[in-house]
Amino acid sequence: MAEIEKETEQPYYESGDRFALLRVAGTVCALIIGTGALYFGKPVLLPLASALIMSVVFSPIASRLEHYCGRLISAAIVVLLVIGFISAMGYFLTIELTEVADQVSEYSDNIGNKLATLEKTTPPWLQHVKEAVSEVQQRVESANQPERKPREVMAIPVAAPLSDSLKPVAPIVDVIVNTLLIIVLLFFLLYSRKDLRDRFVRLAARGRVPISAEAMETASYNVGHYLLLFSLINLGYGVATGIVAWYLGLPSAALWGLIAFLLRFIPYVGAMSSAVMPALVAFALFPGWSRSLEILGAFIVLDQVAAQLAEPFIIGRGVDVSPVALLVSAMYWSWLWGIPGLLLSTPLTACLKVAGDYIPPLGFLAILLGADRVLDDYHDFYRMLLELNPDGARQVAIRYCDENGLERTFEDVIQPALALTNEERAGNHISEEHERLILDTTHQLIGELSSRFTNARISPSVRVLGVMAPGDANLLSLLMLLELVRKDGVVASFAGENKSAVEICELVKRFTPDFVFISCVNGECIEATIELVTSIRAISSRVTIAVGGAAAIEQAGALIDVGCSQICASTNETRRAVRSFILQRARSRLAFGALAARRYARENG
Repeated sequence: MAEIEKETEQPYYESGDRFALLRVAGTVCALIIGTGALYFGKPVLLPLASALIMSVVFSPIASRLEHYCGRLISAAIVVLLVIGFISAMGYFLTIELTEVADQVSEYSDNIGNKLATLEKTTPPWLQHVKEAVSEVQQRVESANQPERKPREVMAIPVAAPLSDSLKPVAPIVDVIVNTLLIIVLLFFLLYSRKDLRDRFVRLAARGRVPISAEAMETASYNVGHYLLLFSLINLGYGVATGIVAWYLGLPSAALWGLIAFLLRFIPYVGAMSSAVMPALVAFALFPGWSRSLEILGAFIVLDQVAAQLAEPFIIGRGVDVSPVALLVSAMYWSWLWGIPGLLLSTPLTACLKVAGDYIPPLGFLAILLGADRVLDDYHDFYRMLLELNPDGARQVAIRYCDENGLERTFEDVIQPALALTNEERAGNHISEEHERLILDTTHQLIGELSSRFTNARISPSVRVLGVMAPGDANLLSLLMLLELVRKDGVVASFAGENKSAVEICELVKRFTPDFVFISCVNGECIEATIELVTSIRAISSRVTIAVGGAAAIEQAGALIDVGCSQICASTNETRRAVRSFILQRARSRLAFGALAARRYARENG
């Protein structure tokens, strides 16, 4: 009997799945349309996004206060705190920046001397480049000089219209209006957060998007918790940089701490940007270069302490956003909404990542924005199979097997890839051809990986027969189990696919195994499994183990009643049962040998 049945390899061609192409094209079109809507809807969407993010951050605080003073008062207290913080921050920035500008202007001689020193120490090659650029610039300006026009008669000045006189004030008015709009939206979002969640769930249900209440709670908590802790770490970074600036004698140390707090919301480049202005002020105020370099070094060291020590310890894994995704997101939102979009890029990316985790139609966002997994091997294995590269996938599995062993390869590479395949196929995210390639390649790999190891041998040997219950489709898991018990020294054979109960009973009679493993993972095959166990027990007293998941566990009583010796929910549990049997048999043989020896001694003594 063949131990493992192998199917003939079939060539794979491009699937030509038009639905998949249409799905990709639809996603690209949706991204383009969404980007256009975000760009042209900036006057409305920017205040709304700012208010939504602040409501997510402050919702835990409002929920705590609601137990003591009610929903209305708690929302009002949070909004008043936000108003006070924004007003104090705006006033402080305006006053302190004006004062710093005045102080720097008083040190114009120091700045001029340093620039002159720099110009003297410029290398000759850089000086030649500078002269060449200046010459090109002069030629371009001379070529583009406008022709001299005849003198015109002086016109009588006319009063400028009112709209021109209001242009300088328009940006200030726009900022004030947007700030008031954000504050009002924040109040209503905090006050009506439960009602808004109810409306969102109802709309999602009408759109046939499954969202559970638990998922909503978890998503909102994860985002709010992450953003609140991230803001506190940035606040700590701002306080630390302010103290360092004060210690180094830099004027307006609190201003540099506040700027550091705000700019650190910009991923990766924000901390470096926050060090530029104080370093330039130190360049203008202090002699030499040491103070500027000390400022830059202190800001960079504090940022690394916050990123490498504080964030992993306080936040942990957070919402698992990829560093590359944060950088791309920062560029994307700054292009759409300018400086406000740059400051909001990290919170917006975190919200979109969590939405992709809990809303199935937005699952592509979790893939695009998610952080790298701790274990990449099965992703590489799965990706190469999707690329129709079975040889590359085989090399990934073999390399991992040589480094970590057969059992770890099955657990860490093969089984996760199969689970991901089932999930993607159930969601119609991969074609049937891709699924068939993954299953066939894995089928061949199971035996190939096992052949790289020398199996132990037990004397006398233990024999195992693996069978699939009629209707069960868990072939590959059963094959992996048989290979692992072979590695333990057991003689294991596979009955084959699509065998009827009569054929399986005939094999049991011929093979006379010590164990019969029956795979029954699918809930639909439980009745067939019960009938098969009954038939096997009628012709043999061999140990019968049902290997299955939740469906077999739920029907454990019925299986035990018809003669099944044990129900195992995992591979390790099944192997422990076999090892226990081997140990008990060894003890019995030792006891029998000792008894025979004593009897022989009595008879011949």
